[in-house]
Amino acid sequence: MQLSIVTLGHVHAEDLAPLTHRFDRLEQLVLDINPRAAINDHRAELNRAVDAATGDWILVIRERETVNEALANEIAELVSDNPRAWGFRVRTTPLYAGAALRLGDETGELRLFHRRHLLRRGDVLVQGTVIRAQHAFEAVTFASAEEHREYLAKKTAPHSALRHVLLFASYAAAARTLDRNTLRYLWIEAAFDHAIGE
Repeated sequence: MQLSIVTLGHVHAEDLAPLTHRFDRLEQLVLDINPRAAINDHRAELNRAVDAATGDWILVIRERETVNEALANEIAELVSDNPRAWGFRVRTTPLYAGAALRLGDETGELRLFHRRHLLRRGDVLVQGTVIRAQHAFEAVTFASAEEHREYLAKKTAPHSALRHVLLFASYAAAARTLDRNTLRYLWIEAAFDHAIGE
């Protein structure tokens, strides 16, 4: 089997290593766009990458995301000779201080699809069935809360104490979680003005 991988930004070979044991050939095509950009905003670049790909199945992965063993196994099963769908949504689980963040996004993006079923205009969609993959990409954010705080302090300015508390309350309500690690992440995020950062 062959898999063509479209990367947004720089993705290291070790981030894709579990796929190498499950596919005869992996092909990587790099899109030189912001890794966090909405794929819908770069349809022309995506279409050109799909046209250049030699594999029938396309996997889209962003910089800082990795494919673990469980997801690699699932991808190999999904693109087998009798696929259950022509497109698959894949979630991304951000890892913070060694643990998963619980930020509530369970829908995922269309990241695995058959090239001949990709619709070429508008939003990134396929003609045919789309289902959600069970497993997710993993994306490392910060190794520790201290690293997170230091990074934001260099790139942004702190909020006032009142704004910090109000923003945190808003973020926590939207996240709908009592997970301690996630709340710590949101507390630090709320402390800084991201609008003036890079």
